[in-house]
Amino acid sequence: MIDIKYLLLCLVLLAVMTQGCRKPEGAWTPPDAWVFDGSVDDDAGPGEFCPEGTPDLFNNAYSPYYGGEEDVWLEVVNISYLRCSWCAYFSKLADQIWNDRDDFTAHVRYYYHHYPFSIESAWDLHAISVAAGRQGMENFWAVHDYLYGGINDNDPSVHYSIEEVLAFCDEVLYLDMEQLEEDRLDEQTHAFLQWDKGQAMAQPDFQGTPAVYVCGEKRSYSNIEAVVDGFLYPSDKGGGGSR
Repeated sequence: MIDIKYLLLCLVLLAVMTQGCRKPEGAWTPPDAWVFDGSVDDDAGPGEFCPEGTPDLFNNAYSPYYGGEEDVWLEVVNISYLRCSWCAYFSKLADQIWNDRDDFTAHVRYYYHHYPFSIESAWDLHAISVAAGRQGMENFWAVHDYLYGGINDNDPSVHYSIEEVLAFCDEVLYLDMEQLEEDRLDEQTHAFLQWDKGQAMAQPDFQGTPAVYVCGEKRSYSNIEAVVDGFLYPSDKGGGGSR
């Protein structure tokens, strides 16, 4: 008899391995080998195609990303919670856009920022994803995809448990579980999550997840492709101000 849970794990792994342009392996190392320091500046700015004087609202020094493989014309910052059904929707939408659009892959960088809500399980999930990412950014994205893939669209209360996520890290990703356990409980990990959450809370227009920012403003996440095109190709789209 087929073990359904094992089959699901295999299908998730297959999906992770076939993501196209996403999740560059070995392209990202957090500053100072994860000695977290919130004063470290990413020095990147919001993107060279943003209007002059655009505020740089977010420090992306510790944030996993994809896209912008040649240069970074624009940054798309997504503030997200790993058990949020609308966040899962936007993640899949962004995945599709970046995989379909060579210009996005080359010139638009997508950053993920953590917003664990004030419940213990939320912090546990985000800490596991950060700890997985310490063993390679592709592992962060694998946990990210696994969690969003486990949300039931008809009943968002149905999702993978902490135990199932740890089993995924062990049995599918083959991570060093001793190291993962140490890292997910590490004060550095939780200091980073608190700092990253604080970046969202510092924005006057932040109300919940997902919250997507481009060129210093919160944008419509369901219309993100058109928003970005407005900055990349203003003569075609009438400028980047539309939301």
